[in-house]
Amino acid sequence: MKKTVLLPLAAALVSVCIFAGACAGAGNYVSHDAQDLLQEDFGIALKKGDTAMTDAVNTVVDKWVQDGTMDKYFDYYTRLADENSSHDAPQGLKLSWDLDAYTETVDMYTESGFAPYEFVYTSGYPVSDGTAEEGAYTLQGIDVAIACQVAENLKCKLVIHDVAFDSIISHLNAADGKALAAAGLTINEERKQEVDFSNVYSSSTLSIVCAEDADYQNLKDLSGLKIGVQEGTSGDLIASAALKAEGYSYEVGEDDDKETVNIKLGAETEITRYKTYAAALAALQAGKIDVIFMDKIPAQLLIKNI
Repeated sequence: MKKTVLLPLAAALVSVCIFAGACAGAGNYVSHDAQDLLQEDFGIALKKGDTAMTDAVNTVVDKWVQDGTMDKYFDYYTRLADENSSHDAPQGLKLSWDLDAYTETVDMYTESGFAPYEFVYTSGYPVSDGTAEEGAYTLQGIDVAIACQVAENLKCKLVIHDVAFDSIISHLNAADGKALAAAGLTINEERKQEVDFSNVYSSSTLSIVCAEDADYQNLKDLSGLKIGVQEGTSGDLIASAALKAEGYSYEVGEDDDKETVNIKLGAETEITRYKTYAAALAALQAGKIDVIFMDKIPAQLLIKNI
């Protein structure tokens, strides 16, 4: 296991096309924000009742959010995940964590196909297990940086486990000792029954990846289509709920002004679940599905690098 994290330099500013408002495209595919859904908040997951780890993560998350460091990391890793980017970083942004001297460990459970939160990169932090031998591939990303800083503050090594997305929480809860799960995890009531969450460190909207001549602006527009999702993600959970007889519902407004929004997909709609977004993209390109339903920034990076 490599004990020192040495991350390469990358650009500070995110290109306009990545952060364009409702639609960004590359080649024959585009990504449209689902305008009938609310913004989602991401948090780091911790074992239920593990207040020590929750406090340790919140110490990092709160500081980085408040002083602007989180935005710098977000820009940095988004740019780094774009294979056409240059590799300069903002001055003062910490890119290495020396964990050599520590013997205790923090285990991190993630799924590597969710740039810019975590993604395979030629130089980064080696995974300890997964689909390849130990150290055979390395990860970069916002979640990796957070976990590295948490480990350093706790005077621990960081051991990264690259697992299937829908098994992340079960792996976390089965872990011994200090552990966290980070994979762009949306904070929702279902997951809060199984784990505790850190404070919010990032937010996203769900997007629809489709052919550039298609005009799908809302989840409800996908009724009757073949929808690809990554198993266990918010895209999977929301689309699956919308396919049920009662539909997918959420509330908008506050107190007495709350209003319930309900979205239903027709019974002829098909949802296909994939282990990775790369597999979903291959299915889209092969014409096996009509759209991919996924988070915004990863969607834009996915199609940008086709």
